[in-house]
Amino acid sequence: MAATFTTPLRPSAILEPTPMFTNSFTEGLAGVNVPLDLLFTRVLWLSLGLLGVVILIARFVQRGQAHLRHVFSLNATIEQQTFWSQERSTTWAYIKRDILYAPIWKKRHNREIQLSSAINIGTLPSRFHLCLLSLYILCNVSYCVALDYGKSSKQELLAELRGRSGVLAVVNMIPLFIFAGRNNPLISLLRVSFDTYNLLHRWMGRVVVIESAVHTLAWGLNQTYAFGIGAIGRKMKESVFIQYGAVGVISMLFLLLHSPSAVRHAFYETFLHLHQAAALAAVVGVYFHLDVHGLPQLPYIKVVIAAWAMDRIIRFLRVYYRCFTWRDGWTTIRVEALPGEACRLTFDIRRPWTFKPGCHVYAYLPSISLHQSHPFSVAWSEETPKITSTDDEKLPISKKDLDKPKDMNTSVSLVVHRRTGMTNNLYLRAVASPGGQMTLRGAVEGPYGGLESLHSYGTVILFAGGIGITHQVSHVRDLVQGYTDGTIATRKIVLIWTVRSTEHLEWVRPWMDSILQMPGRRDILKILLFVTKPRSSREVISPSATVQMYPGRPQPDIILDKEIEERVGAMAVTVCGPGSLADSVRYAARIRTDQASLDFIEESFTW
Repeated sequence: MAATFTTPLRPSAILEPTPMFTNSFTEGLAGVNVPLDLLFTRVLWLSLGLLGVVILIARFVQRGQAHLRHVFSLNATIEQQTFWSQERSTTWAYIKRDILYAPIWKKRHNREIQLSSAINIGTLPSRFHLCLLSLYILCNVSYCVALDYGKSSKQELLAELRGRSGVLAVVNMIPLFIFAGRNNPLISLLRVSFDTYNLLHRWMGRVVVIESAVHTLAWGLNQTYAFGIGAIGRKMKESVFIQYGAVGVISMLFLLLHSPSAVRHAFYETFLHLHQAAALAAVVGVYFHLDVHGLPQLPYIKVVIAAWAMDRIIRFLRVYYRCFTWRDGWTTIRVEALPGEACRLTFDIRRPWTFKPGCHVYAYLPSISLHQSHPFSVAWSEETPKITSTDDEKLPISKKDLDKPKDMNTSVSLVVHRRTGMTNNLYLRAVASPGGQMTLRGAVEGPYGGLESLHSYGTVILFAGGIGITHQVSHVRDLVQGYTDGTIATRKIVLIWTVRSTEHLEWVRPWMDSILQMPGRRDILKILLFVTKPRSSREVISPSATVQMYPGRPQPDIILDKEIEERVGAMAVTVCGPGSLADSVRYAARIRTDQASLDFIEESFTW
């Protein structure tokens, strides 16, 4: 038999049964190298765990340094913060410039690659993300091809490949589903954004699908060698084990085929429904495929199901607790149409929550988009005392009355820019309502995010493009309030906001008016407004020395050069906006990491 395998098989030979072959390697664990599969499983988990530990240690060091900087700069003068203004380690500056902040090549990172106005094929990962993804893919490929090539038959070799690829596919499903969850515990533990986990989720999904396809192909070839190609169809009809496996792999192939960026962006809401249904079918298929024969990988798929179920349960409890009471029902939402094709949404939350600057929520609007939820940055949040009776309006007459806790009304405000799907339907309905205002019932899930604190930086530069201002305005209010209270190190804030027309200024006007009236604002805050398409030069007039308007687009390199010269202490540069703006700010910031103690923070949500 060994001599038979030394000559290459003709295409026709694959389709015909070969009497010399036996069926001992077509099913079960025959030919599968279980000890080596277990070893590679442990090595894969150890590698992921070691990477998590390294990131955790790095985060602890960063947060420890930020805490020390914060504490020592609280009461420091501008001159006393000079110690923190310069990067002490040239190695760390190079790591930030050439690895952590660097795109794969030149400038492009979050600027979408568009083949036409209708076809968008997504964005590129950063250089650091590319390194992680390359190592992960290389490890999986190495484990799959690490076979015993000295075996006497190709059937036995295919059986080992079938077992290896199947085991790795199931093992990789665990981080695949954990990383897809909004309540992934690693987000807060490692201080890594959901956007990064979403990127890893997409690539892990591709690896799982390819490994599942290899697993199926190896089984099919062995069946064909032993019994002919017709045996595959007979097995599909007779074996429940094979039928469930087919459900799993077909669902995964569908996930791969309908998940390219061009499809996601063109039909996102349809994609989301199909993606969730196909993922559920894949999990069910894999579970029963393993359960029928009680294979050793059954506990892995149980972990996948538990992770998925736990995320869904937490999401439901968050929504139910914060947005529903038996007395008042679901949250009331006030919707107001704004100039520039946007809507302002204000949610009256049923119970208080802890608001963090830079956080986001998922909005549920059943009358607009049924059960779907969409992510939006929280632009503003307020708490006001709740008056439930006339007794609450009386002045306190004792210390007990002063100490008595008050129920609070919590409001959360978002700005939604019109695009397609839900946002388009919401805007059209708001415009058609009397006075451009309407009231809905719905809910918000969250808050999520808000991982980065800017309190330890002496200088904070915030770039915003278009609707990205909703992320930055909460940071501005937090920093101005912290400066007034004397609880932060920040002594200088520069907000750069780029809009197409002055109409867009209405999106956050009430909140910016509140910020401009805050005590100490003039001492710390400077606002630069850039209008790219003004209707006339009379629209672009600076109202004051601290609020300046310019026509055209900002030049991040020029702005940063000026602010680095005039910086106070350590410097944070943040950006939230279109990919082209984000990439320009990223490039300008990263090539200057050796000129100052400078950290770059980008808020993005790629999908």
